[in-house]
Amino acid sequence: MGGARRALHLHHDRWVDEDRPPDYSTTVTWPAKVLARAAPEALIKYVEVKALIGGTTSIQGTPVATRPVDGWLLRIIDNERLPAGRDMVMTAALQLDAEELREVRAPKLDGTRLLIYHVAEGRAGPIVRREFEELEPCWRPGLIGVHGTALTGADFARWQGAVRAINPAERATLVWSPFSNYWLYHETTDVVSADRKRLRVALGSDWAPSGTKHVLGELKVADAVNQHRFSDRELCDMVTANPGDALATAWGPGVGRLTRGGGADLLVLERRAPDRDPYHNLIDATERHVRLVLVRGRPFYGTPALMTAAGATHTNPITVAGLRRRVAVRQPDRADAQLDWPGVRRALERVRADPVAAWRVAQDALASWGGPLDDPDAPLVLFGDMPEGDVGAFAAAGEVPSGLVIPPLDTLTHDAAYFATVARGGVPELRHLAGYYR
Repeated sequence: MGGARRALHLHHDRWVDEDRPPDYSTTVTWPAKVLARAAPEALIKYVEVKALIGGTTSIQGTPVATRPVDGWLLRIIDNERLPAGRDMVMTAALQLDAEELREVRAPKLDGTRLLIYHVAEGRAGPIVRREFEELEPCWRPGLIGVHGTALTGADFARWQGAVRAINPAERATLVWSPFSNYWLYHETTDVVSADRKRLRVALGSDWAPSGTKHVLGELKVADAVNQHRFSDRELCDMVTANPGDALATAWGPGVGRLTRGGGADLLVLERRAPDRDPYHNLIDATERHVRLVLVRGRPFYGTPALMTAAGATHTNPITVAGLRRRVAVRQPDRADAQLDWPGVRRALERVRADPVAAWRVAQDALASWGGPLDDPDAPLVLFGDMPEGDVGAFAAAGEVPSGLVIPPLDTLTHDAAYFATVARGGVPELRHLAGYYR
């Protein structure tokens, strides 16, 4: 998250275009580009560890890469190959043209594939309205719409009706990101209407510049603005069963539920009071209360005692919210995942120390490769797919701005600095978030 500029934006194009902060390219775009190019393994693993600390087992939104990263620690939804070794998930954070949606994406939504698509993000208006209407050919089982802040109850009814006309047992899926919505647009998706129209609602934390650290934080924002319209269990389903059921179209019923033969993605939390309802316990839990996280049945993060009991190997110590934890970052059985946690930190800090030199070394390595970028042996390089703002002549020349300073790494937890930024933003709906961490 950046500074305290909390102007009201109209839609997703404005906050990186007409309304963007004047230093957007040097505080967001170029730091991300340099880190992704010069330390790709370290960057992905840092993001994965930040998610693990909040009990997250799957993330979506991996950058375009020279070769797929299937997820060293977590499931990366974009590239996860379930159940038969095939990639069945299409994604698009940026808008596709109507012909691409109609002719290419819609025919692939055959009941076995997913399309995760950002749509109608922003306040009501012709741009976000057109996005939703152009998406109509894809109103099929397998479409997961992200944001939908400008959609109405009538829109949700049309979408759900189109899905049920194809498969009466299926539900449309909407991903809700309340923190980012309020931070950027001062309003959020009408998830109550979506629920009434029988859509499945999942919760997502959007991305670091305008979101919470992970879904455990996002769950608290959802609870704070809920006003008793959803039960504690319904809120918890938004980060467990609902996303798992949505992914089941492509993955099978393997994640999101505790079932025999399931994916064994598990979160173990401290029970803060013997009589505490388990759903309310999850909503109130912070990073301090995460005891163990397993992905695919393997322990990746937790207390030293539970990591040992679960058979974790090649772990490193890590301090989270003042507490001792262990994290398994290095994967000895994978040649492309050899960095451990200290190595991740060192690699990222080396790039921060001299971003211009790191960029040039990475560019030279890529140029010396000479082979096709989709070759399995090609160097791993990440290319961002998010709006960049005005990078000007630097982008055309492929050169880092002289004197570029990469900000300190985003902290792993919701800490005092994070809450100070939220407070300076002055968004009323977000003022309650800090209270969950006291």
